[in-house]
Amino acid sequence: MITGAASGLGRATALAMARRGDRLVLCDQAANELDETASLVHDLGADALTVVLDVTRPGAMEAAIDAARALGGLDYAVNSAGIEGARAAAADYAWEDWRRVMAVNLDGVFLSMKAQIPALMDQGGGAIVNVGSTASFGGVETMPAYTASKHALLGLTRAAALDYAPFNIRINAICPGSFRTPMSERLFGPDMTAMAEATPMKRLGSLEEIAAAILFLCSDAASFITGAALPVEGGKRAR
Repeated sequence: MITGAASGLGRATALAMARRGDRLVLCDQAANELDETASLVHDLGADALTVVLDVTRPGAMEAAIDAARALGGLDYAVNSAGIEGARAAAADYAWEDWRRVMAVNLDGVFLSMKAQIPALMDQGGGAIVNVGSTASFGGVETMPAYTASKHALLGLTRAAALDYAPFNIRINAICPGSFRTPMSERLFGPDMTAMAEATPMKRLGSLEEIAAAILFLCSDAASFITGAALPVEGGKRAR
């Protein structure tokens, strides 16, 4: 199951999972773009069901759980739905903008996991990967809500990882850095040369590289990893 599957990292993850033959439940609010992702998945020979939902609505995820059961049960969940929100310093940040970012980036993951964890327990275990950010580790100017939501996401991930480790459910976070996505283009514009130069590896990452890290955390190769926050950012945190 992948939330935020209509574009960006969510779509890239869906295609990577389709290439290895996974059966997918694709979730997003953007119905047309979600259908495009499903079409690409089908072109790769994989099964996919789409569920148009708002992750901020309590109970909305139940339809996706039903879809997963129709495909044989839930084994992995990737929670990548997220927004950047408005940009302003903290004292100037509108309450409505703050609540919207928190609702999608934090409440949405919480509500998704509340539905996903019982479904994983029905299967005898599995894995959840929550999508954080390099903003999970440090501040970003004029983005107080986004930064706070991504910090809190790590706390939620770690607490849940401890709660469900005895039940063979692994819960980790992936923390992307400099990548070209619809969100990063909205934030920085189409020319990301400066962003690439600010990365020790002197380039942007590819969505396929992030998807590969997510697939690793969902695989048996990561069977003893839970509660972790994996940065995939070309070395920025090494400085």
